[in-house]
Amino acid sequence: MSSEHLTHIKKGDLGEVTLVVGDPGRVDLISGDWNNRKKLEDSREFVLVVGEFNGHHVSICSTGMGVGSTEICIIELLENDAKMIIRCGGCGSWDENIHPGDIIVNRAMVRTKGLLGEYVPDEYPAVADPLLVNKIYQGAVKANFKAYTGIGLTTETYFFGQYRQPKIEGSSLQVDSSRMTYWQERGIINAEMESAVLFLLGSIYRVPVANCLVVHLSRATYTWEEPADYNRIHKLSAETVLRSVLE
Repeated sequence: MSSEHLTHIKKGDLGEVTLVVGDPGRVDLISGDWNNRKKLEDSREFVLVVGEFNGHHVSICSTGMGVGSTEICIIELLENDAKMIIRCGGCGSWDENIHPGDIIVNRAMVRTKGLLGEYVPDEYPAVADPLLVNKIYQGAVKANFKAYTGIGLTTETYFFGQYRQPKIEGSSLQVDSSRMTYWQERGIINAEMESAVLFLLGSIYRVPVANCLVVHLSRATYTWEEPADYNRIHKLSAETVLRSVLE
């Protein structure tokens, strides 16, 4: 086995569904109430916990932020027979009608040119499993979330790739903010840094994948969800995801 980071798990450890989150601290937030909870891995940005949710064996693992660590995490989960992987993360809304605290379930992602180019050419689409998208979206609506579905953008960078201007004294380098408008005019509703990695690898290795993202920032109004509310919504939305795909 080529796994070099999730070294303490073996085939059969992972649950019926594995949630992935960016922030290692969010693993405990989401899994804290699971029965028979056990931490199998805590190495660098990768924290892996297994347990039982409503009688189902489930798992959750942190990916860290961005393309590189997410690729490592997803591949090593797949090496250990992950059956279904769903990203429960955060994103910024690019649609003025989608506000902090709302939920986005992306059906596909635009991706930075060359993102995972070693696996597939740029023309290869980054799409979620449509059956999972429908289950998660319908579950979020049933749970009274304001939920949206559409196409998002996964980028390899937090600043220029999402058209944020770094505030570095003495630098004349300017971000091309017209590129954000370009994507908005083509229906892009949100941006983040991991989902396309999951969608591409899920398609290549034929494992059902999807996301369920909590909006933490509106780029239209530059309003943020308060940290306590953001964490509360993350926990509730992750529980909704599990109910939606397991029941």
